[in-house]
Amino acid sequence: MMNHSNTRPFCTTIATMIFLVVTTACHARNYTLGMWTISVDKASKKVDIYSTEYGDTPLFENVSAQLWIDKSEKPHTSLQAKKLTISQTGNSLTLRSTLPDNTILIQEYIADGQLLEVSLAATRKGAIISTNRMEPFHAQHVNDFMASSPDNRMLRIPWDNDAWVKFEQYPLTRKMDSFNVTALFSGSDGNGIIIGAIDHDTWKNAIHVEATDDQHVDNLIAISGFTSRLSRDRRCHGFVTSDTLRSSRFVVCMTSDWRDGMEQYAAQCQKVTPGRKWSKGVPVGWNSWGVMQNKITLRGVLDVADFMSEYLRPAGFAGNDGLMVLSLDSWWSDNISESQIREFVDYCHKNNFMPGLYFTPFADFATWDHPLRGIEGFTSKDIWLKVDDKPLTLDGAYALDPTHPATQTMMRQKMKKFHQWGIEYLKCDFMSHGALEADRWYNNEVTTGMQAYNIGMRLLRHLAGEDIFIDLSISPLFPYQYAHGRRICCDTFSRIDETRYAMNALTMGWWLNGLYFANDPDHIVLHKHDAKGEETIGENRARITSGVITGMYLLGDNFSDNVERGFPQKSRERALKLLTDTDINEIPRTCKSFRPVNGSLRDNDGAANLFSCETEKYIYVAAINYSEETMEGNIDFSVLGLKDIVPTAIRELWTKESAAISGRGFRYNVPAKDARVFRITK
Repeated sequence: MMNHSNTRPFCTTIATMIFLVVTTACHARNYTLGMWTISVDKASKKVDIYSTEYGDTPLFENVSAQLWIDKSEKPHTSLQAKKLTISQTGNSLTLRSTLPDNTILIQEYIADGQLLEVSLAATRKGAIISTNRMEPFHAQHVNDFMASSPDNRMLRIPWDNDAWVKFEQYPLTRKMDSFNVTALFSGSDGNGIIIGAIDHDTWKNAIHVEATDDQHVDNLIAISGFTSRLSRDRRCHGFVTSDTLRSSRFVVCMTSDWRDGMEQYAAQCQKVTPGRKWSKGVPVGWNSWGVMQNKITLRGVLDVADFMSEYLRPAGFAGNDGLMVLSLDSWWSDNISESQIREFVDYCHKNNFMPGLYFTPFADFATWDHPLRGIEGFTSKDIWLKVDDKPLTLDGAYALDPTHPATQTMMRQKMKKFHQWGIEYLKCDFMSHGALEADRWYNNEVTTGMQAYNIGMRLLRHLAGEDIFIDLSISPLFPYQYAHGRRICCDTFSRIDETRYAMNALTMGWWLNGLYFANDPDHIVLHKHDAKGEETIGENRARITSGVITGMYLLGDNFSDNVERGFPQKSRERALKLLTDTDINEIPRTCKSFRPVNGSLRDNDGAANLFSCETEKYIYVAAINYSEETMEGNIDFSVLGLKDIVPTAIRELWTKESAAISGRGFRYNVPAKDARVFRITK
């Protein structure tokens, strides 16, 4: 479908340089949009984009837009225009390209501070057209904005967090597809380019990159209409049909620090579609899936709650006003009766807990056709999504059609009960099922998985109201505006390799805290059942640290002797030793997600060792060692934003020892499979 050229248009001879200058002078006209300049050659239809951050050389060369109309094998592209009309209003530039078949492509560029917004629309007078792929931004060459280095990186963002998928960084030596957004950056100084979608209502978006020689970017393409095995899809992206087709909007920016750029991208998304707010603070508490799992009982849950109330809450293990979450995960509906749920909620309300439950609105684990309780006229097979007329399964469950009235009736029935019972927290799992591409949906106006998912999520938000905290488990990163929190990883327990997996997501996804009220690091487990309770105290410290620096702080151990699962005595002993540190417990209440001190990785799917966060009073630095060897080094104050000040007090919170200040920085030493947290008083 795509013609990806690997030729870089470098001027290798004086003659070539003269030719380019003359050609540009004859045909190109420049349009200034804030800090951006768009150069358009009406004869060749060539578009170059300049940034004042980059200088007199175009940053992006040979930029075009294209899409595939009505299942055509070749794209319609702006380069084919027989007529090009250009109009500018303030910081907005519109290129209107009329193609030989009278299709009109409308490219729009809008400058917003450091950001350049790009989008594509297509229409054909008097005709209805369709497409399942639009490329509003197709740069055939990005000029070298950083020196050649094996440390240069491009960021691959996953679609969701299913199947233990990881965030990745690749050297600039290959092709890559990143969902929704990417960063191309220097590992040495952080200088980079961010490009990402800011609309998530119709299309699955991606960024395609082709890079060579640790430096050169030969193709950079923003795509609306992208599916792969990593989006969990088993068919192509759905088609959109209209008299006017519109891509998602994408933003592009240059940044001196790719971490700032990713946070700026999140802020722009928030500007377009604000995320949810929550007044009760970041959730702190307990979830049953960590260890109890299918052995969950009401007696066991209340034992856990009593232990946490008596021993952990007084040491600051709690959210605002001492509030803790008590969340019953999968199997609650099998093991706990409705009358016991009411007893559970009553206990929570009397003892300053938020009662929570588990909900899978778009997944059916009863993989046989069965009646739908309380719904006439439909059985389960009527609401299953299908591909090639065969029911669509993922993770052992049938995917449900979020637009079907029976699916929505079941959601209403369950959410009504949750409200009646007094539930205040919902872990919503297997949400990616609702975003899968399918043959069709009940709502015949829906033709893409994202349209269907947005309908289902919009209903979920409406039914939850403002009283229930929605925490997404397995789910797409986008859209984000329907939930308060989202797990950044999948089923993460106690061992050091699982801590590293969680920190892989924080290293490259901390900025999601700019979209969601809180990032969720998954349940924090000290003694996992099938790890035989052999985790070291260092592994426990590392896992706890990974939790407090991510955001939400939910335990998962079994502290009850009345449930035959896990190692309750060992778990209680470790909890009393490690979860009663008031300095550590303060962090989730006062910090957002920590961000990597550098974030550039040698291992594609690795994790950073150093993370930092600044509050009004302190700068925190967390150091996590995933290896079998001692990790040591020196942190320069300048990388923490302390350029002219040398702190006088640096305290390591786990050992309560003072850190040694050395010149313009301080030393750290972390034992194998362990963690340290340094608090710098400002």
